Amino acid sequence: MTVGEVVEILIRIHDCADLSMHEDDAVCAACNILDLLPNMMDVDEAKDMLVKGKEAKGN
Repeated sequence: MTVGEVVEILIRIHDCADLSMHEDDAVCAACNILDLLPNMMDVDEAKDMLVKGKEAKGN
């Protein structure tokens, strides 16, 4: 699955579900964060990239 596919699914959930304001904000925030990654990137590649970035920062 690609990052773009994940964003598309989250947008469908956002548009079709009866979300609370808090849930709506969370879905929008997740989409905005994911939108910073390349859409065609595989989710496993994205996870690896983020883990390596976290390790490089020492957190």
